[in-house]
Amino acid sequence: MLKTQLTENSLRIAGKAWQVRALLRQYAGSNLTLQQFLERNANSTSTTR
Repeated sequence: MLKTQLTENSLRIAGKAWQVRALLRQYAGSNLTLQQFLERNANSTSTTR
């Protein structure tokens, strides 16, 4: 089970290695830096998938 936790200044991903790699590849497809990604998602609260 893949879990992601997003706060205003951090991103935590936990799961099987292949799930984490797949999610990181999906995020890497955008041209955002991690800081920009966190700033855009700062309005949302912590999420778990």
